[in-house]
Amino acid sequence: MPSRDLRLGLDTATSWLSLALVDADGRLVAHDEVRADRTHAAIVLPRLRDLFDEAEAVPDDLTAITVGVGPGSYTGVRIGLAVARGLAAGSGAPLGGADTLAMLAWAALRDGETGIAAIDARRGAAYVAVFRREGDRLRTLREAAKTDRAEAAAAHPEAAWIEDRAPAAAWAAARPPGERPPAAVYL
Repeated sequence: MPSRDLRLGLDTATSWLSLALVDADGRLVAHDEVRADRTHAAIVLPRLRDLFDEAEAVPDDLTAITVGVGPGSYTGVRIGLAVARGLAAGSGAPLGGADTLAMLAWAALRDGETGIAAIDARRGAAYVAVFRREGDRLRTLREAAKTDRAEAAAAHPEAAWIEDRAPAAAWAAARPPGERPPAAVYL
């Protein structure tokens, strides 16, 4: 039985590594965001160890784990899922998934704002979804799709473009892990 009620959020689907521990009330205990580019596999475990050290916690303190499931980098998504599955197996904590594009939107949008969350899909395309923040709720206005960047921007001229920032791992950690399965999303 865990001595503390901590929830972990992590995402490796973008060029960023984003990690957060929150308590049972959703308060941030520790977090780490770093531009990882293609080094996720090499840095995720040492940075997780540092996160637990900062929180004076151990993996057995986890009561839930939520991992970003993409869309995004094929390898990045798989690294996050593998790490999250390993932690869940070792700690016994339930594991769930979170939409990486929603995590990006939450990190950038304030109440009443609309944004196009985007992750580079190469060759002029992007994985995009459109969100509107309404208080403590994130409403999806356009489901995730792989599309031309210019087309997405033209379809939603009122929306801010959200890209190249760390996904909100603390937001994911504070959500129930059963909202989405821990399975990769590839578009």
